[in-house]
Amino acid sequence: MFLGVAANTKLLLKLVEDHRDACWKEKNDGRRMLRVATMMTILDNIRGRIQKCQSLGRKGTTGPDPSPTESPDEEKARLKRELASSLAARKSLQAMCSSLGKEKEIMAAELSRKTQELTGMEELIGDLRAQNEALLERARFCAIEHGEGEKSGGGRVRELEERNRVLSDELLKSLDAYRTMKRKFRAAHEENESVRATLDEIRRKIVGSLGRIKGFKEGDDDSEVDVREEISELEGMFECFRMMVEKHEVKQGDCGVVEPKGGNISARRPSVVA
Repeated sequence: MFLGVAANTKLLLKLVEDHRDACWKEKNDGRRMLRVATMMTILDNIRGRIQKCQSLGRKGTTGPDPSPTESPDEEKARLKRELASSLAARKSLQAMCSSLGKEKEIMAAELSRKTQELTGMEELIGDLRAQNEALLERARFCAIEHGEGEKSGGGRVRELEERNRVLSDELLKSLDAYRTMKRKFRAAHEENESVRATLDEIRRKIVGSLGRIKGFKEGDDDSEVDVREEISELEGMFECFRMMVEKHEVKQGDCGVVEPKGGNISARRPSVVA
């Protein structure tokens, strides 16, 4: 039964890696829901096997030996093989968590760089806004200086004022869009920190479980209580992985890209001609 759990665990790891690669390469992947459903089915199967094994272990404490023909040496060898399979599966999980941690560090560095770029763009937009306000004040001063009687000059001033007003509105919209994008990047950074903390916690649990498996494998007294506790630990770990997959699926649906609402604005050409 442990061999079946180990095989399902390897298959689950392969599906998780495929799902992660597909999420990075293709944003609109039609097979994403199918992969998630398959992973949930495998998790349910693994949990069912573990619960069945646990119930059989409890029955074995009160009832007769289900395999009276199996010698103690053969049973011990079988248990060692099952523990070795479980150990290999946990090592694979530990390697996967380490790889995910490195990818999250790369994402954190990229988010930090994007935040710096957005900060610089925000400062540039503020400078352009101040420049347009200064030009608007200059146009108003020219209108007062030349008098309201000159129709051509007054029309030019009104045109400049209208152009500056449109540019100011576009700058405000662009500034709001960049602030929204900055908030989204900050939220993604916080989510990244949360995922990294979760991975660290799972890594610590895996290391502790590996130590317990090694101690159980090298021990002479293979008591039934230790086997049940180990099975309970495995069940809790797979339940944790199940919740992580569900949480990751929910987070994937909230991803989006914010485009500036005010259009493209060049910083090299002046907004108006004085």
